[in-house]
Amino acid sequence: MWITKGGAIVTEPKVVIEEVTDPVETARHREQDAQFKRNLDWIQSHWSEILPADYGKYLAIAGQQAFLADSPQEARALAEAAHPNDKGIWVHYLRPPGGPRIYGNRWPVVGRS
Repeated sequence: MWITKGGAIVTEPKVVIEEVTDPVETARHREQDAQFKRNLDWIQSHWSEILPADYGKYLAIAGQQAFLADSPQEARALAEAAHPNDKGIWVHYLRPPGGPRIYGNRWPVVGRS
């Protein structure tokens, strides 16, 4: 049982696993996977053209073309507008190098006597 933010009680979500045997549906999934793989292969050979100038932005790849935006929704919308038939769109945040700085214990640790 789960309690939502508004106080409503809902049952636990159920997971359903089904085997897809429809050849049309299977072909559609295979085409989507192939488009996704082509987009990933393209970005692997073009990272140097995008980084480091665009750190902190969202990158969408569709039709072996890069689209940069300030939000993932905007990046995906640009990619879908340019390549409406590409179902293998890849969206990724270009995290700046360095990452967060975490300081654990800032006080000196005194050894036991």
